[in-house]
Amino acid sequence: MFDMIPFTSPRAYESSRIWDPFQEFFGTVVHSAATDIRDNGDAFTIETELPGYDKDELTVNMKEGVLTVRAEHKAEEKSDEGYIRRERVSQTVERRFEVNGVDAGAITAEYVNGVLKLTLPKLPESVPQQHQIQIQ
Repeated sequence: MFDMIPFTSPRAYESSRIWDPFQEFFGTVVHSAATDIRDNGDAFTIETELPGYDKDELTVNMKEGVLTVRAEHKAEEKSDEGYIRRERVSQTVERRFEVNGVDAGAITAEYVNGVLKLTLPKLPESVPQQHQIQIQ
């Protein structure tokens, strides 16, 4: 499907990303998620790897032809008793896809073993009707 393309490629993001010491200092890191898109004939399947996230940390939205997959993990606030070092950070993963020709109301999602699987049924193609016009 040529209409389903990511807004930005992960390589373009990584190569254009400028090191931000404040982002790392405050513990919020934005990553990309590996995604596979498959055309099954009557539907598209999107599989996004999101290991380590709970189901309630995931959101999938469709707005104005843009499908957004977002996972947000917030570090737990615990007392520092007994810890020498804690390596938990808040992390956000987001992917956006421009989607045309799918039935937005029939999209289904399931999350199993760290993989979010979305099924996007295609809209039926409209076949132009042909009419015989009589010449008078």
